[in-house]
Amino acid sequence: MALFRQWPVHVAFLILFCIALQSQSSAPSPAAPASQKQAQSQDSQNKASQDQEKSTAEDKPQKVYESATVLKTVTRLVVIDVVVTDNKGAPISDLTEDNFTLLEDGKPQKIRVFNFQHPTRDQTPAAQQASLKLPPNVFSNIPRYDIHNTLNVVLLDALNTTRVNQIYVRDQMLKYLEKMPADQPIAVYALTTKLRILQDFTTDPAILKNLVKNLNSKGSPLLSDPTGNGEAPLYSPGVFESLPQQMQQAIIGFEQESTDAQTDIRVSYTLSALKAIARNLAGYPGRKNLIWLSEAFPLSIDPTMDLDGAGFSNASTRDYGPDIAQTADALMNAQVAVYPVDAQGLVGSSFFSASNNGTDKFGRSVTRGGRMAQTMSNESTGRFANHGTMQDLAERTGGKAFYNRNDLDAAIGHSIDDGSTYYTLAYYPENKSWDGKFRKISVKVNHSGAKVRHRLGYFASDPRGALDPKTRDKLFSEALDLDFPVSTGLLFEAGVVQPSTKTENKLLINFAVDPHALTFDRKDDGLQHASVGCAVHIYSEKGKHVRTEVSGINAALKPDTFRRVMLDRFPCQDKIELAPGNYILRLGVIDNATGLLGTANAKITVLPSAPETATTKPQGSQQ
Repeated sequence: MALFRQWPVHVAFLILFCIALQSQSSAPSPAAPASQKQAQSQDSQNKASQDQEKSTAEDKPQKVYESATVLKTVTRLVVIDVVVTDNKGAPISDLTEDNFTLLEDGKPQKIRVFNFQHPTRDQTPAAQQASLKLPPNVFSNIPRYDIHNTLNVVLLDALNTTRVNQIYVRDQMLKYLEKMPADQPIAVYALTTKLRILQDFTTDPAILKNLVKNLNSKGSPLLSDPTGNGEAPLYSPGVFESLPQQMQQAIIGFEQESTDAQTDIRVSYTLSALKAIARNLAGYPGRKNLIWLSEAFPLSIDPTMDLDGAGFSNASTRDYGPDIAQTADALMNAQVAVYPVDAQGLVGSSFFSASNNGTDKFGRSVTRGGRMAQTMSNESTGRFANHGTMQDLAERTGGKAFYNRNDLDAAIGHSIDDGSTYYTLAYYPENKSWDGKFRKISVKVNHSGAKVRHRLGYFASDPRGALDPKTRDKLFSEALDLDFPVSTGLLFEAGVVQPSTKTENKLLINFAVDPHALTFDRKDDGLQHASVGCAVHIYSEKGKHVRTEVSGINAALKPDTFRRVMLDRFPCQDKIELAPGNYILRLGVIDNATGLLGTANAKITVLPSAPETATTKPQGSQQ
């Protein structure tokens, strides 16, 4: 950012801090590319907000390209990405705003933003990886990829997929990459018990091929059959049935509880991963397609994105409703459309598999006591629940589900193509009651044969309302974990100042936050109030957590100061007492009102504090 490029970091922070205290500041300088786009989009939003207040008949939609973060948090503008295809599945690209009717809970809404997005050929491929050059000891979470096409993320889910199907997915990925179109940005994530970014966005098929070829399939520790070759029997044939009936029931109950516990953990890991992906992609403007390659989806969602427990053998294990609602809302707010792809392909009953030895896990014959019918029924119910969840999750976020097919390479390609051509619509809800309830959105197109897909709604939480502190702290703590990718919902730069006598022998972290995504509330005192937290998760150079330092700032800005801050950056500072050595820092900032946050990583070496030396006047100098 401009301030860090003109002055030493500690001076930059003091200037920013004075701004917050309604003191004088220097003239603003050009911002970093990603932040500049958000600043420009804020101007468009302010104009749109003024248009809304005037409610004049001559209001016309803005043609703008704001990020989902700014739109959702600052102006209550609801953004909808709409995929429109013909009867053959080809995109319809000649529609205008007049072809669309937008409704919320059945009531018409005025379209304020209308754009058509489609793949374009970049004339300067070398510029795809944007060069964000930062001064020494300055770190940032500003996205470095120069966006000109829809971004695609492939999630390889080893947590919920057997090794056999992981290998199949890898082969199908390679098959797709052989015919991958040029100029198609793809990133690859992997989910085990942790979420990792294997490859950031690239359009180079060679890089992706090399990555996929060298992937090692790992068995999930939370699947009863991690290899996919059938569960090993717990008892030899006849042994289990020779036990007393009461003992048999106790053993079956224990095994069921163990399965429920594993499922519970898988759900927790899966939801955390999806939320982390949403946080990681939030700072990228426009639609992002999440292609989720997985065998089993341990979730079940109702029409308002709440989990109803279906698909679990013990529905009372845990109420996932709030977690699912929070995850779905995070994905939708980040404009992430989910494209689940069933890694199993087209499968039949395991009863007819060559690996079936005719007994169940307890060594009982599957042909006796009605077990054959029960086994086939259970498998059918499980597949139906998985596919239903895939379909629900895709529909809720505006994506598309693929299952009962072996050509996973074609499913990957279709997912990318489907999410690359779309219309962006946005509106200010007529209903100003921010009660947190789910509101259903429907879009109609008056074009013959048109088929429409988009996310089904949003939660009407007040963008300026208070977030539950426990929920906020939990989200922030998770985002600060080094095991998760960085978050880009709230963009910032942070300068690190080495310990010295001037810093009281402490390491200073000076944050400069993009103010356009922060929530400012004008109160009766006429001042603009905002509350921002900043934190540092400290790790040793080997990744062991040392401790966490948290601070924050509550600002009350006069109008002139507020305008200057909006043209520049919002400050926050952490002071850390650290022994000399090498560290990894996870830096984080959060808007305490909304929970919008950003994180970045910093590898630093803390130097010993140098003693202050007296300055002597050279001989012959003048006073």
